Amino acid sequence: MSVNFTISKKFTKDLEGGYWNDPSAGHTYAGITFKYYPKWSGWFRLFQLAKKKYGSVERMPRYAKFNDAELDKHIADFYYNRHWKQLLNADLFRNQDIVNMMYDFLVHKEYDAIAVVNHVARQINKNVSTSKTRVTPAVITLANNFQERFYAMLRYYRAQYYKNPRSIPGTSVKGFSAGLANAFIRDRVNKFPAVTKPTIQFPTFNLPYGI
Repeated sequence: MSVNFTISKKFTKDLEGGYWNDPSAGHTYAGITFKYYPKWSGWFRLFQLAKKKYGSVERMPRYAKFNDAELDKHIADFYYNRHWKQLLNADLFRNQDIVNMMYDFLVHKEYDAIAVVNHVARQINKNVSTSKTRVTPAVITLANNFQERFYAMLRYYRAQYYKNPRSIPGTSVKGFSAGLANAFIRDRVNKFPAVTKPTIQFPTFNLPYGI
């Protein structure tokens, strides 16, 4: 069974947010910041829409959103290429529930999310090959071979991360307020199924060293 980007994006779309002129990152729309992604193809369209409706992008109210197919495509292309393909290697997964949870987590906390995923993988195989900047094929193999266990642990450790980020090795966030942690768990953990049903099971195999 193959996984589908459109399904995963539906879970996350409402939480990507609208516009915010972030003091530390500048223009931010749908979770994409100008500071870190100044070459994003959607900025030109966003500024066009802002100028037409508000006079300029600087006059846009916080959380403002546009219902615009062209802008939506730029957003979808960004998350597909950056998170689905580059960070997640999502097409290698065989369980939609697992990939939905991972994709949403990566969109929300990117490299900290990868640290949590790696921590889950090491609970199953302490010698698994991991990376700080992407989900490796070795981790994906474990997720495919131990679907129910991997999903349950990912859901548990994601909630633990929001409660106490430093309890997970490799994370960078110091902590969240109790109110924020509870909101993240409610909106970004509990919205996913409590359990998953396995799809096709694959035999365990040894990957070449370093993959």
